[in-house]
Amino acid sequence: MNSLTKIGVGMFALFVAFSMVSQCGRKSTPAPPAPTVEKQAEVILKEYAKGLDLDAVTVLAKKSKDAADFERLLNSQAEAVNNIDLNDDGKVDYIKVTEYGSGDRRGFSLTTEISPGKTQEIATIDFQKEGDKTVMQTTGNSSLYGPGNYLHSSFSMTDALLMGWLFSNRSSYSSPYGYGNYPPSYGGGWSRQPNDSYTGTMSSRTAGSSVSKSSSPVISQPAVSPNAEKTAAKAKALTTATQSQRSFASSSSSSSTSTSTSKPGSFGGFGRSSSSGSSRSGGSSGGGK
Repeated sequence: MNSLTKIGVGMFALFVAFSMVSQCGRKSTPAPPAPTVEKQAEVILKEYAKGLDLDAVTVLAKKSKDAADFERLLNSQAEAVNNIDLNDDGKVDYIKVTEYGSGDRRGFSLTTEISPGKTQEIATIDFQKEGDKTVMQTTGNSSLYGPGNYLHSSFSMTDALLMGWLFSNRSSYSSPYGYGNYPPSYGGGWSRQPNDSYTGTMSSRTAGSSVSKSSSPVISQPAVSPNAEKTAAKAKALTTATQSQRSFASSSSSSSTSTSTSKPGSFGGFGRSSSSGSSRSGGSSGGGK
């Protein structure tokens, strides 16, 4: 065997050895872990939360005269602050207001019933009286908005009509409405807006407001909401997420390519058009929400 042949054989052997080592290295590299069901649910729920702008809710509360008036405005199609659709039927969900607390510390719990007996707390609004002023803090439920989501404002007792009623001596307000039992002004709800349209409208409405945002509370010891542990939407997302929801969650929480043929965005909370149908159980447009 001449020297050129030996060199060629040697180079070929090195090439084969290098290819085998490279293949082994690729095989030993672990694939990125698949997103857990809990992570998928977290992504899904945060998308649904885009249907209720808490800045706009806070501004709306300040101009209300009492809790019943706040609930009416909150569920007013003319105000259009409510665009949340947790039961994914294409219609905005009715939001109930429940008052809690006593003395100088009061609060409103905002909830919706996803199905009969299944209640989800969406947010709380806490009020703390400090002399001749009131501190107001809106907190999104962490199961929907994530942790550390606070909005706050401070004003004198005479700046908002609500304050005189809130700290008066009377019975606490609790919404008389519930699943399938709504005031005529709400009926069966109205079609939700696409997310982009809703976000743009709320941004214009809250521009220049005195509401500030922070990752920590300004009211350190608020009164405890009676609905604090009610997170029906979390259980719903974990157990009844549709294939399109799972695909959207997977693509949002992982860089891997989804193999699903479902269309993400085909359900409430993900920018579904208001005319889209729903495959999930829940309410109907005729007031069965």
